[in-house]
Amino acid sequence: MIRNMVTATNTMNQLQQQLDLISNNIANSATNGYKQTTANFNSLLHQQVQNQRGDQAPRMTPDGLRLGNGAKISQSQLVGTQGSLQRTDRELDFAFTTENQYFKVLVQSPDGTTEQNFTRDGAFYLTPVNDDEVMLVDAQGNGILNQNDELIMLDGPVDNIQLQDDGSLLVESGGIQQTVEMGIVDIQRPQLMDRVSSVYLGIPDNLDELGVDADELLVQMEGGLRQNIGLEQGALEQSNVDLSKAFTELIEVQRNYQFHSRAVSISDQMSGLVNGLR
Repeated sequence: MIRNMVTATNTMNQLQQQLDLISNNIANSATNGYKQTTANFNSLLHQQVQNQRGDQAPRMTPDGLRLGNGAKISQSQLVGTQGSLQRTDRELDFAFTTENQYFKVLVQSPDGTTEQNFTRDGAFYLTPVNDDEVMLVDAQGNGILNQNDELIMLDGPVDNIQLQDDGSLLVESGGIQQTVEMGIVDIQRPQLMDRVSSVYLGIPDNLDELGVDADELLVQMEGGLRQNIGLEQGALEQSNVDLSKAFTELIEVQRNYQFHSRAVSISDQMSGLVNGLR
């Protein structure tokens, strides 16, 4: 009975984590550029119990019983499929039309440190820096970087911004034109990236342990590679969460959790009956 309870509780713990993942996907279904996360399960190690040593009959399977110990989440997989585009006709809104391409953004943490992250949320704004300059920022107020990892500073006030075919911006300020090349990367192995928040991905700190170089993780879209950038101005990419599928998975996980909870309850009742017989 104790083994049944341990097996069920092991699985219940993992189902709770899957429930959290699905809930997070549903909560971010309206977040621009959000990529959903799915959970993949594997069985825990089985234990071979030799309880048929005297059985001489020929068998096609090993002697004894193979008892499982439940299931666990083996991988939380980031799904990078393209989300649908929503037209806004706003010149500072940009949507990627190619999977795995991200803007570079300098994110400031609460302790004052800064770190380069990556986002597909292309809702940008201009914030004044001084009387003569403005800075390109995202909806959280973090600065967007150019291809040289420098903050994008523009001469203000800005009259017009046009997106070019190579992902650069043609900015007109007081009759003077300025070309700005936004920093864009192509993430080759998105499953190794850290999810910093709902819209930010970051490079993991343990690349050495993973046996991966930063160059293998992402490619800087520079030079001739900029012709492969897929961007559309005046639109935003929606999340790739399918709400109907997410709610179906949510119900399935809740039912599985109920089933394993019932298994614990029944095992406890059977243990009580055995103790009563003694």
